[in-house]
Amino acid sequence: MGCQRCNGLMIRDSFVDLRDDTGRLKFEGWRCLNCGEVVDPVVLTHRVDAPTGPYQGQTRDRRTWERLVAV
Repeated sequence: MGCQRCNGLMIRDSFVDLRDDTGRLKFEGWRCLNCGEVVDPVVLTHRVDAPTGPYQGQTRDRRTWERLVAV
């Protein structure tokens, strides 16, 4: 399998995500040996279901984020 980002070699790998809130810490995916791109079923789903227009939700500006993190 070739990497979409750099055409490098992709290998099957296991990953641990300690910040996952679904209760599932370990997942399987593909990792590029050249650039480090990680592709798993969630990434592929998001790429297929990508929004067609610009983001319409609310965003936080940097100052608000810095205040939240400083607390």
